[in-house]
Amino acid sequence: MDVFGAILNIIFFLLVIYLISRVFHYFNDTKNRLNEIDKKLEEINEKISNRD
Repeated sequence: MDVFGAILNIIFFLLVIYLISRVFHYFNDTKNRLNEIDKKLEEINEKISNRD
């Protein structure tokens, strides 16, 4: 029974690491998308200012 508990602890530990990794990747991807949006907005503002 002790071996079974150890295996469950290892699985739980790996699951926690996986979930933390997924959350980190989600926030990193969101940050990258926001940076892309900022770049596009800057390009639009430059085009508008150059048109005037």
